[in-house]
Amino acid sequence: MEKKKNTIDWQVEIYLHPNPEIRSFLTNTEISAYRVEKFKKPLEKEWEHTLKQLGVIGAQVAKEILALQDVNEIHIKPKEIRIKKEISSSWETIEKKVVEILTRALRRKQIKVVKRRG
Repeated sequence: MEKKKNTIDWQVEIYLHPNPEIRSFLTNTEISAYRVEKFKKPLEKEWEHTLKQLGVIGAQVAKEILALQDVNEIHIKPKEIRIKKEISSSWETIEKKVVEILTRALRRKQIKVVKRRG
């Protein structure tokens, strides 16, 4: 497995699998609940219920990545999103969008809710 570093404030590493249609996007912070889920297009009826179990940020990440045109399937773990794309599509456009989605999610994860004492 080849590692491709991405120099972004929020660490996102991209692993290139032997299968050129699959890439893993690894983060240094959990973006979903501690579970492993697989989503494949077309989505099944129960997918909304399964999404909720990933937590707010994990569910948002999964929805946004699945909405990308050339993405066929994702496996989501707390610190990894493995994506399988269409054979005919290029990683160039998909990779950039996925990194943007993950960066946004990691920023949201950094925001702490502060309660005021009244």
